[in-house]
Amino acid sequence: MKKVINIVLWIIVIGAIGFGIYKLFIDGEKLNSFFDREVTLNIWDQVNVADSVTVKLISIKDDRCLEDTCEREGQFLAKFLVFNNKKVAYIELGELEPKELTIDKLSLEYKIELVDVSDDGLSATIKVNEGEK
Repeated sequence: MKKVINIVLWIIVIGAIGFGIYKLFIDGEKLNSFFDREVTLNIWDQVNVADSVTVKLISIKDDRCLEDTCEREGQFLAKFLVFNNKKVAYIELGELEPKELTIDKLSLEYKIELVDVSDDGLSATIKVNEGEK
């Protein structure tokens, strides 16, 4: 009985890992673009920019303050995976702060700007540029 439980647990763990890999690298629409052009991504979509860098939209968090008694404005916070040549960086961009980010982690040198987030929080428009070298 213990052996059956271990086998079932291993199947669940391997399935969860497989599902995670599927969501990160396979799921979503794959778009192509060039530097200095705006691209609109839905959640889990990815864009390959000039065959140099790939940006995948992981999630959009609504951190706005919609109540009348709020003292802060709030913002949408978009989370991205940026990768090229087997190097990966995780970034978060907001509508207010930081709106643009220069990635220099892991030798990825690109500027990514969050141009706009849809009102329903389901898509984000970004612009990718080459960083200063």
